[in-house]
Parts: sequence; structure tokens; C-alpha cells
Amino acid sequence: MNARIEAELGLLRLHYDEAEYVHTGGLHWFRVGPLRTPENWSPDAIPAVFSVTEGHPGAVPYGFYVPADLTFNGKPPSEHPAPHQPPFAGKWRFLSWQAVGWRPTADISTGSNLWGWVRSFVQRLREGQ
Repeated sequence: MNARIEAELGLLRLHYDEAEYVHTGGLHWFRVGPLRTPENWSPDAIPAVFSVTEGHPGAVPYGFYVPADLTFNGKPPSEHPAPHQPPFAGKWRFLSWQAVGWRPTADISTGSNLWGWVRSFVQRLREGQ
């Protein structure tokens, strides 16, 4: 694990009860949770999974995975074909989402980081389907 990924994982572990990391297939995978879901989503709290490439933090993160049983007003959310299947147990649904204003710096506390990326997931969920 490189120093940047190690620092990012440490930051995620400060803020989430669950923070797992796996490096496989040239991707850095993270599973974090629980994340509180906005109104009209069920269940109320979920884990989320995402990956970043070897080019992190220069490469902008894209999309994240939610449990396949997550629903919005009783219906599954819109999804896109998953570019990769997560290396974590369970069935996952891929939601399209793009980081806005991604500006990483050498110091994760002053620039964009994966904790900020995860916190943005609730914005995607607030969009509903």
C-alpha cells in the first residue's frame, strides 16, 4: 500500500466504524459504513464501496456501489453497468456519480480526499432514482 492510500484509509477509519481496504486488479477498493441514507431510502444506513485507480489522487474518482437491496420509495435506484465487481461479499449496485471540484494536494487535510468523496455520496442519494 502506498503512503497516500495508507493516509486515506487512516482518515476513513477515523470517521467510519467500518473501513476495509483491498488492492486487486490494479484498483484500490474501499468499503465504508455505516452511511446514513436520506429520507425515502431504505434501509436507513448502508455500507458503500468504491475504488480508485493506481493514479489516485490525480485520477478523479467515479461512481460507487450500494447494497443491491437499497430502495428509494420501495423501488431500486437507477444504475449503470458496473465497470468492475467489488471484492467484498454481498450483492452490489453501481450508482453513477462524479466528484465535483476534485483538487487533491500532497496533504490530504488541505485538498480533496476520499473522506470528502464518501461524504458526497449522500448528494447522489438525495437526487432519488
